[in-house]
Amino acid sequence: MSTRNRNHAPIVVTGAASGIGAALATILREQGREVIGLDRVAGDGILSCDLADPDSIAAAVEQLPAELGGLANVAGVPGTAPAATVLQVNVLGPRLLSQAVESRLVADSAIVSVASVAAHNNTQPEEALEELHRAATHADIAAWLASHPIDGTAAYDTSKRVVVDWTVRTAAALIGTGVRALSVSPGPVQTPILDDFAATMGQDRMARSVATVGRHGRPEEIAAVVAFCLSPDASWLNGIDILVEGGLMAARTAAQVRDRLESQQAPTGGASS
Repeated sequence: MSTRNRNHAPIVVTGAASGIGAALATILREQGREVIGLDRVAGDGILSCDLADPDSIAAAVEQLPAELGGLANVAGVPGTAPAATVLQVNVLGPRLLSQAVESRLVADSAIVSVASVAAHNNTQPEEALEELHRAATHADIAAWLASHPIDGTAAYDTSKRVVVDWTVRTAAALIGTGVRALSVSPGPVQTPILDDFAATMGQDRMARSVATVGRHGRPEEIAAVVAFCLSPDASWLNGIDILVEGGLMAARTAAQVRDRLESQQAPTGGASS
């Protein structure tokens, strides 16, 4: 790893054309950081890269500089896509990209991946998740789905669980290199694919989220946390998942505890004499 001050090295942001990725690119540039965006369609400051295509990932990496100041894995697809596409883009793509640029990351940099609170909805057992962690090609993804047939919605939940787990493993493996790994898990966010999440998760569930915390998140609110994780100010954060969802999970946990206590205190009844 290079010891050059990472503040002079550009940060790579996937999904930089819209949503959280675009908001992150804006925040980083306002902080004086150079940003190289990756997205399916090239644009100003954005290189073409399709995370569903390993050849496209390799071609994009070839265009990146020898030293990088961080990687933000933001791009992803919702559960309205086929399960294979969800796992290819949300699991395999970020992993291949991260592995390809790892040696270019300068000291005191970070790999920050956007996961989701949906990771808590995963229903796949640990053995199945371990098999998915080992998937290295599209053929491996297809074989996994043949053994564990799920739809796009369930694949999305599982993909985000794998992102969280992979982040922990990556952080542990990189200790001593000067490179950290973190994941950030938003709740529902006002992005162009919010309607897709409503379609897969259900309008009622989305409405309950709003009723609990008052509104959906904004892209810049998630991006601000990712930007912090990428910065030297977060130098002692490593290997954790950060919830950025307005307290949604805390409210749900508190409600579950309250319901459990109330059920334990409820009178059991009985026959009168």
